[in-house]
Amino acid sequence: MISTSDRTAMKGVPMVKKSWRSTGRIFSIGAALLLSISLTHAQTVILDKGVGTVLSTYPIYPYSPDFPFTASIFGGGSLSVDGNGNRTLVSDLGNRAQGPISSGNLTAVTKIPSDLLGLGRTILALDAFGGTNQDGALIAINPSTGQRSLVSDFGNPSQGLPLGVTPRGVAASSGILGFGTAIYVIDNNAGTNSHGLLTKIDPNTGNRTVLSDFGDNAQGPLGGSPSSIAIAPAGLFGLEPKLLVLDTAVGTFQVGVLFIVDSSGNRRALSDLGSSDQGQVLGAAPQKVAVFPGGMGEPAAIYVIDSGLAWGALFRIDASNGNRILVSDFQDQTKGPGDDPREITTTASGDLLVADDFLNTLAQPKLLLIDHLSGERMTTSDCSNTGQGLCSRPIGLTQLP
Repeated sequence: MISTSDRTAMKGVPMVKKSWRSTGRIFSIGAALLLSISLTHAQTVILDKGVGTVLSTYPIYPYSPDFPFTASIFGGGSLSVDGNGNRTLVSDLGNRAQGPISSGNLTAVTKIPSDLLGLGRTILALDAFGGTNQDGALIAINPSTGQRSLVSDFGNPSQGLPLGVTPRGVAASSGILGFGTAIYVIDNNAGTNSHGLLTKIDPNTGNRTVLSDFGDNAQGPLGGSPSSIAIAPAGLFGLEPKLLVLDTAVGTFQVGVLFIVDSSGNRRALSDLGSSDQGQVLGAAPQKVAVFPGGMGEPAAIYVIDSGLAWGALFRIDASNGNRILVSDFQDQTKGPGDDPREITTTASGDLLVADDFLNTLAQPKLLLIDHLSGERMTTSDCSNTGQGLCSRPIGLTQLP
């Protein structure tokens, strides 16, 4: 049996909706502190779509009986990573005994403010094809026990309209100032003319309301495929927090644009990632945005990850003008390992954790720690080392205190 856990199936058939670019990935953040500080005093969580219970299999060559090979779709799982890089499966999203199961198409994970759902320490996992009619589902996971509960079913009209299409990114607000106590989800195929939709979710009821329709030019520049979201703290763009949304299909040469969205849903462009006027244009497929909120003597910072430059690049975005600063060029192997960075999160000390697929060298994925000042990279957990536990296809990262 051949595993193709990175295959994205759409409601039982091959993907036909607007694709979520999976070829672009990082920009960097940071505070250069010791690995022991970055990892030992926190719980790192990986959302991996290539582990857990097998949900179904399908033939790789359905019209070629001479090649009877099958592939598996896994439920996925949340993995806890300790300071030594050892991985433990905490929640098997294909196991009904732990709560609602996934469709096998997990797309994002995030931590939430303490007790936002009244459940203590909790993470949120986003399933693009979960829920009613496979319109998407938002699932809460206890990072200690692995027990799960459904927060919002994007196919349930009683929880809000329009329905979901392919929800891709999620972030949670603690209720400080403008954004209130809420969860925010970006869907790259919903909204007017499928230009994208930013939805606000009540954490208590799961009910959804539209915050920003990326197909409505009355709210700002149009989107194309918004797929990643992060919260910028108060002080970075004024007195109130803002949402940062990364769109991978607009701007100069359609490389991508990083948008700022206020609490009324109005948008403005911060950085045109294809424009040389705002810095180096090294990549062609920016994928994720992450924000370090500040702390431990380090200022707040914005990062974007991109794997379009040969083996990838990590950039920091200047909040005052949107200019980009190259933090780590993955083609420079003197800075450490890496060749296809995909996922990113920040540590409490300001350094960056990155999941790298290592597709260019046909190696197994690794979890890398990047120094936000020097751009140096080091391996913290290697999926090829089975002695460290399960790992196959990381699609999201977060860190809990």
